[in-house]
Amino acid sequence: MWSILKGEWRKLKRCQILLVGIVALALCPVVQYGTQLIINPEIRDPNYNFVSLFASVIWGNTQIFLPISLVMTGGWLIDREYTNDTMKNLLTVPVPYPRLLGGKLIVIISLSLLFGVYSVAVTILTGTIAGLEGFSVFVLLQQGIQVIAAAFNTCLVCMPMILIFGQMRGAYLGGSLLTFFLGYCILFFKSGFLLSAYPFSAALILAGFDMQAYNGAAQSPSILLALLGIAAALVLTMVILLLSHPGSKAGDNKKKKVRKGRGRRRAK
Repeated sequence: MWSILKGEWRKLKRCQILLVGIVALALCPVVQYGTQLIINPEIRDPNYNFVSLFASVIWGNTQIFLPISLVMTGGWLIDREYTNDTMKNLLTVPVPYPRLLGGKLIVIISLSLLFGVYSVAVTILTGTIAGLEGFSVFVLLQQGIQVIAAAFNTCLVCMPMILIFGQMRGAYLGGSLLTFFLGYCILFFKSGFLLSAYPFSAALILAGFDMQAYNGAAQSPSILLALLGIAAALVLTMVILLLSHPGSKAGDNKKKKVRKGRGRRRAK
């Protein structure tokens, strides 16, 4: 497994799509703060400070930026084995295919934590340049941990989409857009079962995000339902992993290579 993880980290160095996530997460606090500057003064928050900015970043990351970045990058890690025609080489290694995919998911989970740390740094930089008040070590620790926890939980929710669209040749870009839509839907769940159990909402709730204060939720969310929502995403991920197998295209390419090799030997 360690060899798989090291190999996947090396592949990320050549992943230009990773720049999409880096730029998107850097733009998130800028967009959130800029929104405060352009909205009508009647609905503008006069006490907008570092805590408010961190809350906006957590919301924006979970709803838009992280789902797109994680599914796009994770899907690319899986899809490239087919597009670069390297899957036929991996099939000769005595490693179960689900384990190979599991190694890719572990790398994406680690990347989500790095994205969280990076997002905290960019948020602090944005708030400092904007001259926001309310920054302290306590705010940094509390809000920073919340940003990283939300990024981790969001990655858990996105894993089924990474596996599904990563194994559909060239579909990971469409999968990232669909995941963005699913993340955006948390805006509409303000009460009832889906307020807590909807996986993207659960990612925020388990990170300690105040849905009532930010999303205008009509009732207090349930931690138990949030746990069930995340658990459902994890169970779905395990089912997809167990049912995953290399595509027929990789197998066909491998057979063609073997046939060509036999033909050459016969010619000799």
